[in-house]
Amino acid sequence: NNVAYLLIKLIALAVEKIISEELNNYQNIDKYSGSIVVIDPLDGTHNYLYGLPLWGLSYTVFSESNEATESYIGLPMIDILIAFSDNQITLHSIESDRPVQNINVNSTNIILSKQMIAFDNQFYKGSLWMKKNFNLLVDNTFTTRISGSAVFDIAMIIIGKLNARIWHHTEVYDIAPAFAFLKNSRSLINLITGEDALLSDKSIIATTDRDLYGHLKKIGFMFSSSDYD
Repeated sequence: NNVAYLLIKLIALAVEKIISEELNNYQNIDKYSGSIVVIDPLDGTHNYLYGLPLWGLSYTVFSESNEATESYIGLPMIDILIAFSDNQITLHSIESDRPVQNINVNSTNIILSKQMIAFDNQFYKGSLWMKKNFNLLVDNTFTTRISGSAVFDIAMIIIGKLNARIWHHTEVYDIAPAFAFLKNSRSLINLITGEDALLSDKSIIATTDRDLYGHLKKIGFMFSSSDYD
């Protein structure tokens, strides 16, 4: 984390507004004016420390109107770099000579029992209702995963290996790249309201299936802690 902090400070010398967990300036993101860059230099810290490959980094540029204009996700341990630039998504190799691939993130319509959904790993932020929701997904989906890395899960949705990721309480540095890579498919949903998510939202579903919210309602999914009885 000290190395990450120093790297961000160096970048901040060249860019006016850097937002990151390490700089502790991510609160009240909607209060910022002008363009910003949101960086997560190491997402999946515990995976990294324990030698697991499910970690990555992200860099996302937002315009003055909070529209994501450019973004990069790197997953070094599985040799993947995904780029969003000029409204195009491309898949690159970090180390090998694999050809660059264009990616289209298309909407899907899959019954819940066929879906693979990734879930929060920070149950301490809302243990009772989150555990209830997790159990509902276990019982009603094809399979449920807790990777411990938001950026890894976003990348898996982009390349079609995962149907959705649910955050009960997230911060902007975790969710930022999703607003670039998934914006054209209208794939970001406010978990509480069911409306399109905003950059400042804390509870979010990232999915290629806009009907997922309705599927979750039918199985008794709780959309806020106040639903817990």
